[in-house]
Formats: sequence, C-alpha cells, structure tokens
Amino acid sequence: MKKTTLYPMFSPRRYTACWQCVEACPRKAIKKMKFLWHRHAMPTYQDCIGCNICVNTCPKGCFTVRKIRNNKL
Repeated sequence: MKKTTLYPMFSPRRYTACWQCVEACPRKAIKKMKFLWHRHAMPTYQDCIGCNICVNTCPKGCFTVRKIRNNKL
C-alpha cells in the first residue's frame, strides 16, 4: 500500500530573508545561507518531518505543500 505524505516545497523567488521559517522549524531542517549579499533559506528535506509549520509561518508564501508518495509502507 502506498502512503502519501505532505511536505513543504520552497520557492526562493519570493524569499525576503525574514528567517521566520528558520526559527519556527522544530527539527531545524531549514538553514540560513548567506552568499555575498544574498540571503536565502536552505531546506534540508532529509531532516524534514512534514509538519508544515514553515508553510503556515511564512508571511510571503515561500513554502507550498506538495504530495510525496512513499512506497516503504
């Protein structure tokens, strides 16, 4: 039987470096990334548990929910 889980998907186009998603993540799966003058959030999906707190926290809508099928059930 296939299990479908909902995970957040990050869109860097809308990101404004407010860091609210980084602070809200309970597993610290979103890291701060700074390169020269650019600031971005870098989600690490290996650590993500799919709680979608970042989706609800982001004021600009940088995170959307996507479905991922897991065949290991």
